[in-house]
Amino acid sequence: MDRHGTDLSLTAKGDSFQLEPRSVIGMVWLQTHFETSTWDLICSGSVRLKAESCDHLCSDAQEAGLNVARLSLV
Repeated sequence: MDRHGTDLSLTAKGDSFQLEPRSVIGMVWLQTHFETSTWDLICSGSVRLKAESCDHLCSDAQEAGLNVARLSLV
């Protein structure tokens, strides 16, 4: 179901995941779920989520039709 590539990526960084929008759709979706004050942090890839929050975000995004890549460090 890869209609337009990855919309959001979550990269493991220790005990958290770095959240990065990868498409305009991903960014718009994030803007509907986070406060305006966090948008600059989201755009710069500075937001990190704990595993439980990451699980919820992935589930919600995928239910909305977004493609989410959950990556582990090598």
